[in-house]
Amino acid sequence: MASYLRLFGAIYVAAVLSVSGPANADQKKLVRIATMPTGAEVTGLSSNAFGDLFVNAQHPGGKNTFKDGLKPALVGYIAGFDSGAVSGTGMAIPPLSDRVKTAVGHYVTFAKAGDILGDGQRFGGVYDTSGDLMYISNAPDFNGFVSLGANTGYLYTAWEGAGRDGASAVSRLLLHRKGGIWAADVAKSKMLNLQSIDGGFVMCSGVVTPWGTPLMAEEYFYYGTEVWNHPDNHDDDERAGFRGGNDVSYIKPKSMNKYLGRMSNPYRYGYMIEANNPASGGEPDFVKHYATGRLSHETAAIMPDMKTLYMSDDDSGAYVGKKYNTASGGVFFKFVADIKGDLSAGTLYAAKLTQDAGSSPQSTGFDVDWIMLGHSNNAEIATWIKEYDAVKIADYVDGKSNYVSNSDVRAWAEARTGKDLDGDGKIATFGDDRPAFLESRKAAAALGATNEWDKLEGVTSHNNTVYLGISAISYPMDASWGHLDWATGKRDKTNSAAIALDREDCGGIYVATTGSDFNITRLDPYVIGKTVDGKRCDPNRPASPDNILALSDGSLLIGEDAGRKKHVLDMLWMVR
Repeated sequence: MASYLRLFGAIYVAAVLSVSGPANADQKKLVRIATMPTGAEVTGLSSNAFGDLFVNAQHPGGKNTFKDGLKPALVGYIAGFDSGAVSGTGMAIPPLSDRVKTAVGHYVTFAKAGDILGDGQRFGGVYDTSGDLMYISNAPDFNGFVSLGANTGYLYTAWEGAGRDGASAVSRLLLHRKGGIWAADVAKSKMLNLQSIDGGFVMCSGVVTPWGTPLMAEEYFYYGTEVWNHPDNHDDDERAGFRGGNDVSYIKPKSMNKYLGRMSNPYRYGYMIEANNPASGGEPDFVKHYATGRLSHETAAIMPDMKTLYMSDDDSGAYVGKKYNTASGGVFFKFVADIKGDLSAGTLYAAKLTQDAGSSPQSTGFDVDWIMLGHSNNAEIATWIKEYDAVKIADYVDGKSNYVSNSDVRAWAEARTGKDLDGDGKIATFGDDRPAFLESRKAAAALGATNEWDKLEGVTSHNNTVYLGISAISYPMDASWGHLDWATGKRDKTNSAAIALDREDCGGIYVATTGSDFNITRLDPYVIGKTVDGKRCDPNRPASPDNILALSDGSLLIGEDAGRKKHVLDMLWMVR
């Protein structure tokens, strides 16, 4: 049904839909609260203690690299946002434009990709270790506000890189609030130096920890590690294979070589990155938390015990290469720190799902069990990583690996389970737990965890409620897809996967409610998209959820990465 409200002299149409599911039989309302510029994705969803809502317009016009003359990405916030003020209301889909449109309040742009900062660097610029500009990213993702006082703060923003170039960046804007409105002091803002952690690789979303530090995710950990040093990934032809080039991987390892000025080590990328001392006037202390596992980190939800993290793993079996096994479905991970507020040591787990009877995405949920992968700490894992620093392009041999191989993962899994998993009549041994932390998704799958999530995106929590976003319920989640072998990338349509749902390309949100132990044992559908007219998505429902944010009042924000093939404009929704 539709309701109408006159706000600020304009008529807005509210998309108010009833949504129900086994996890919560009460009706919920979907409220469209903002739309993005043409071709832009909703990113950077975060809030602060003042209740401000930060949001970015990523890659307007669909361009991940900014060049002068192109439409720049926007980093900003919705001034005057109040979730209570928009309850039961919303807005119509406006005509295409280059602006962020809102149902309540107004969008304030702090800075645009390519703006000149106080030190002369470009906003979103990725600078190599020599200080030379590689390119300007047009893909801001994570936003994290760090308070410096009642009317001053820093806004940390992670930049994904630029399309196939994965070397990433982090910016820090100095914000001042005057007359209730935040504005950026661009002259005192800067791009930060990531050399101490060998740079960031496809940095994505994240969260501000309860102890006040930005925690950012490296989204692309490079599933096919064995081809990181493949010569075709490092020659003069930098075109992807599907565009007639010879690169065997989509994201280019060569990007990190250029950043470093030397051969890069794949095991230095694919982690959660914490910025300690974020309120200091100098550079923060960046730390990669190897203990949280190497995977395609999208973001994390930190539970109230300040020890338990739920982490989403963003990949798809649809991206498996024709020759090399370079992708798989994702795994839902859990990390439990040894010490409250300290992510440097802990135990890593992977979820094993048992699906309900039935296959409808709207009503089918999952029981969840957790498989322990291992316990370790940053320091121990760093010693394992260092062993691969000397691997060169010349060391590559087709069909073999200079890194942790699939055979190593199987041997580790056999040693862990005491079972003959490869049918050779023997139970292998393995000396340490490096597969669990350097090849976390493969290790999880080898132990029987579910690795069939397709584009597992945002995860967010409030108190003991956790929400999980899925960009598309398709490919490895599709009942017709069958089982995808983690080691070979081959599909077996006769073998039903752990997730076997009816395909829904518009994606959805799952919800879990934990007990006092903050352990998830059940996932149920919460809001599911709806395909209409063959391939498009219902404009009155969220499509392809990506960034999601649980607010303190119990409502949920859903940001889209739908693209023009699914929705005319990407939208921001509120769910109650």
